Amino acid sequence: MTYLFYCIVCLLMVLVKTTIVPGQVVFDAFYDLLVPFIVYLGLNRPRREGIPLALFFGLLMDSLSGGTPGLYLSIYFWIYIVMRWLSQYLHAGNFLFTSLSVGSAVAFELFVLLFYLAAASPDMGIPADASRTALVQIGWAMLTGPLIMYFIGAVQRRIDAMRRGAAGLS
Repeated sequence: MTYLFYCIVCLLMVLVKTTIVPGQVVFDAFYDLLVPFIVYLGLNRPRREGIPLALFFGLLMDSLSGGTPGLYLSIYFWIYIVMRWLSQYLHAGNFLFTSLSVGSAVAFELFVLLFYLAAASPDMGIPADASRTALVQIGWAMLTGPLIMYFIGAVQRRIDAMRRGAAGLS
């Protein structure tokens, strides 16, 4: 049930990011909506759920992006690993911490993507407005990322409660 929920949520996020968001002026420079999900997995879910999902959605994004195979796979994997490590030392439920976590994860993703862009086409370089776009994306991530994580966590708690209730009936 949990994996099905995660697949539905992530596919909806990919659908929103690729179809609805590009047509809206307000969301002109919006971040990768799967990043808060990967951060959520790293901070709140066990490795047996987090690692396979981070790898699966990295492969999914690699296939949808048309870029170098393994780029999103490695980005999501490292975001998951760092968040998993941080969750051992810091309180994952703090709004400020989750906001900074999502913002830094988006900044990491943008850094890797811009580094890849610069390395793949050195004659073109990094676009002139990349820093402005990156700051806008990080700002959006810090504002909306914790809300996305809260929603996922609330539904996950319901699924866990239903599972415990069903296990108690058996």
